[in-house]
Amino acid sequence: MKEVLAYPANYWQTMYEIWLIISVVIYLVVFLPAAYFLVKYRYRKGINEKAQHVEESKALEVLWTIIPTIVVIYLATQSFAFYRVQRNAPEGALEIKVTAFMWGWEFEYPNGKKVFSFFNSVVDPEKNVYLTTDKVNDMFKAYIPEGRPIKVLCTSRDVIHSFYVHPAKVTEDCVPGRITHLWFQINKPGDYWVFCREYCGTQHSKMAAVLKVVPKEEFENWLQQGVQANQENSKHNL
Repeated sequence: MKEVLAYPANYWQTMYEIWLIISVVIYLVVFLPAAYFLVKYRYRKGINEKAQHVEESKALEVLWTIIPTIVVIYLATQSFAFYRVQRNAPEGALEIKVTAFMWGWEFEYPNGKKVFSFFNSVVDPEKNVYLTTDKVNDMFKAYIPEGRPIKVLCTSRDVIHSFYVHPAKVTEDCVPGRITHLWFQINKPGDYWVFCREYCGTQHSKMAAVLKVVPKEEFENWLQQGVQANQENSKHNL
């Protein structure tokens, strides 16, 4: 079985394929008979000059009412079932608070560690183009463990932004004065983009961040780096 790169992208993909298949089937069911009748009963001088009366069929009327109803009920039920999974983070998810600002992101971890990622860290200011993820300094990357659900609590300091995790195909608005949420899980180590999908000002197109997905042990080591020193300094200052 092929491993899914990220969740809940697989649910989005499955739902897309279901709707696509049903749409194609409906199109063919409607188009092919319509094309056939268009040719068969087209106007031809001396042959089809008068309109032909067609007897209605109650069975056919009932059939094309029942079948679409069943299809709509199925799509609604399936979509709702997927929505519940896509919306609610699994148990044991790591909570990270993400605060958007013009024009960057603040990632705050449960132990208080913070990472700031803003456009100067991911854009070449001279050429005004995006850098590739491997050229972004690691200090500006938000580390997350591979294979573990991540619950993101989103908010904003200024205007409405939208936190979009590209590989997981999930996005959520970051609204000032409110806490919204989403979840995702990336199953393969590597660097992945996060973008803002809500137009937020002149630097919107440069508002990006990099998620660095690493093995769980490496993540735990990174998470503790710098935190103990800060705690000791705080105690000393007190």
